[in-house]
Amino acid sequence: MVNVRLGAIRAGGFAMCAAAIALTGCQTGESGGTGDSSMTTQRADSDRALLAKLVGEWRFSGAWAGADGTNHNVEGRAAGVLVNNYFVMLDVQTTAGQLAGRTSNNDGSMLFAAEPGVGMTVSAWGDASPSITRLVGRADDGPMLTFLPASGPSNAVAMVVRFEGDNQFSTEISGGAGGSGKANYTFTRVTSP
Repeated sequence: MVNVRLGAIRAGGFAMCAAAIALTGCQTGESGGTGDSSMTTQRADSDRALLAKLVGEWRFSGAWAGADGTNHNVEGRAAGVLVNNYFVMLDVQTTAGQLAGRTSNNDGSMLFAAEPGVGMTVSAWGDASPSITRLVGRADDGPMLTFLPASGPSNAVAMVVRFEGDNQFSTEISGGAGGSGKANYTFTRVTSP
């Protein structure tokens, strides 16, 4: 067990702001959904099964680059848990490096959901920027999730999650302040000894 959320990682504490949205310090404002009438309850249940792949204990490594293009390495750990059978909460904590160069931005959380009539959503926040960022997405052909802002500022964050089997997934985050930030992280499941 992961000490129920890695001890230092708080349940209310995303990066992927936690490894991802931390790239930008989280955008304010909500990317309100336009609604997807094709998003049925059956489709939502199918998408929830895909999100369940995020459940478990993970190690991650990767890098982020700002406007100057310089890569900054980051490592950390994450715990994904099922919440009320409908959501997956992914809490992330850095163990080496800094998310987006912010020394206080070491923890983050993402709450994933599949909502009938809306689609997949992710709500993210981090300790350096507690405002919530909300993205709306979809499951693409194959094991890939794409999250984009439904509306909002042109510099809003976009995220792609690619599942590479049951024990690994990667994230690519782009956008952020000035629209030029980019981050890539690979998450590998921690196996029991």
